[in-house]
Amino acid sequence: MFDYIKADIKRYTKGINAYKIIFYLVFTQGLWAISVYRFGNWVNRIRIILVGQILRLIYFILFKGIEITTGISIDCNAKIGKGMYIGHFGQIFIYSDVVIGENVSIAQGVTIGTLGLGKRGAPKLGDNVFIGSGAKVLGNINVGNNVRIGANAVLVKDVPDNATVVGIPGKIIRINKD
Repeated sequence: MFDYIKADIKRYTKGINAYKIIFYLVFTQGLWAISVYRFGNWVNRIRIILVGQILRLIYFILFKGIEITTGISIDCNAKIGKGMYIGHFGQIFIYSDVVIGENVSIAQGVTIGTLGLGKRGAPKLGDNVFIGSGAKVLGNINVGNNVRIGANAVLVKDVPDNATVVGIPGKIIRINKD
């Protein structure tokens, strides 16, 4: 858990003077939400019944506090790699079955989850993915590494590595070969 939190903090504090790191830890809501997610994910693996129940209660209170104050809801059952970055807070929802790679950046208003309509499955995102403001990534799809998803895009189909996706429904407008 601590290795993951350390990697998350590095994404927020890259190139920042040491004295400003405390400022970021105290005032960055995205980092709060990610830290509570990491705690909840860790708590889910505890098998000592009484300790687990007490820690789950603490997690639930923290989760609801973060959800209410920041508008970010990251289910502790999601699988999220190191270095998650949430640039702005508000209206961010990550469903429980989502799998997210390392160094993913998410802007405000993003939903990553099921398609609904009775269909099962959640997205799997690769490493180094950027998801722009208001984008929705829905359904049992695979998003490759180094993908950029534009603002307000609605993505419901697989995307290969190194692609840029925009629009409703999401369309690939570029695939970088480098």
